[in-house]
Amino acid sequence: MNEFSQAAKPSPFGLWNETAAPRPGVAELQDDFTAETAIIGGGFCGLSAALHLAEGGTQPLLVEAEEPGFGASGRNGGQVIAGLKLDPGEMIARFGRERGEALHRFSAGTADLVFSLIERFQIQCEAHRDGWIQAAYAPKVLAAIRRRADELMARGENVELLDEIRMAKLTGTDFYRGGMLDRRSGMVQPFSYARGLARAATASGAMLFGNSRVTRLVREKGHWRLETAKGSVTAKEVLLATNAYLGDLHPGLRTAMIPVASYQLATDPLPADLDQSILPSRLPVSDLMQLGVYFRRDDEGRFIIGGRGSFTERERPDLFDRIRQHARKLFPALGAIDFPIRWGGKLALTFDHLPRLVTLEPGLHAAYGCNGRGVALQTLMGKLAAERMRGVRHDDLPIATLPPARYPFYSLRLPAMILISNLRSLRRIFARD
Repeated sequence: MNEFSQAAKPSPFGLWNETAAPRPGVAELQDDFTAETAIIGGGFCGLSAALHLAEGGTQPLLVEAEEPGFGASGRNGGQVIAGLKLDPGEMIARFGRERGEALHRFSAGTADLVFSLIERFQIQCEAHRDGWIQAAYAPKVLAAIRRRADELMARGENVELLDEIRMAKLTGTDFYRGGMLDRRSGMVQPFSYARGLARAATASGAMLFGNSRVTRLVREKGHWRLETAKGSVTAKEVLLATNAYLGDLHPGLRTAMIPVASYQLATDPLPADLDQSILPSRLPVSDLMQLGVYFRRDDEGRFIIGGRGSFTERERPDLFDRIRQHARKLFPALGAIDFPIRWGGKLALTFDHLPRLVTLEPGLHAAYGCNGRGVALQTLMGKLAAERMRGVRHDDLPIATLPPARYPFYSLRLPAMILISNLRSLRRIFARD
């Protein structure tokens, strides 16, 4: 079990496991297989890659250490957010107009793919596409969100600015100065969505195996061999789709990302007297506080709030307390409401907040860097990975502008990240005025 098992009540997945669609039948790998393509990791990216490979006529074989959706895919906030964390202008400044606009168009369509798959395969996952709110708690943050909204609206994207009054009406709190409503986005029950992708991939011809941790990955005679405790897979093309749960499979890739914890808390369904005052719009919300707070309601009326955890592998119970305190700061009426369910998981950050699809060695590919937007982004990254494994040149993909990420001075990453986090916290405290 992973490092968050003790924090999760009543399960490592917290709320989502309790309300998820039934678990798909996935057998353990107990034999030796040969396949054209193999995938390590059964999260959104790996499952999407398996589905799109199968639909393209290839029978991929996916190996998951636990069960589909076990990692960040089954534990996140379920927000389906279109776009990247960089504004279009930032991408153009970095990569040039042609490549920057192509990268923007790619990222703007991430949520489209999620909701089209949900509709096409009739995935039951509490899907709602009414929008997502990015909230500003301080004037400086609001100014940045306004610039982002202006750039998106100039490109015809379905977003709008929210003033302080409209923001309070939609969220039920007067904590925020304003924000942006992005109607391209929405939310799902993430574990149900992952299980739905697994069913869709299997129905399309993919082979999925669970409880089959890959312990060794070696190159033999022009192919890759994946070994588990009870079986093996030999394949020409392999995709590493593990993100922050990579382990030691490819040590060189570990320097490309930082695993960061994310913690969540959930109430029971709120009583009737609070139902229309706590997030009455039912729209998911994210803000740019130091905690990286995000919150939503589910279909049964629970209030769910999460935030960034620690940069270490150690559980931090105090961070659960900080998130709970922040919830009650946003909504004082929650003061007497308990948060009986809590859980956590790991997400992968890249130094520039951009995802990567890279070829590490001949036939060995890796997709990583969800940066907190994994539901939409990793679904589309899986589709691109499938194209790459079918022979599409990397330069012909919309993310060809992104070279392999490497954290400079990787051995100093932990103290550096903590220092940066503390400096940002101080800056945001003063920005509130």
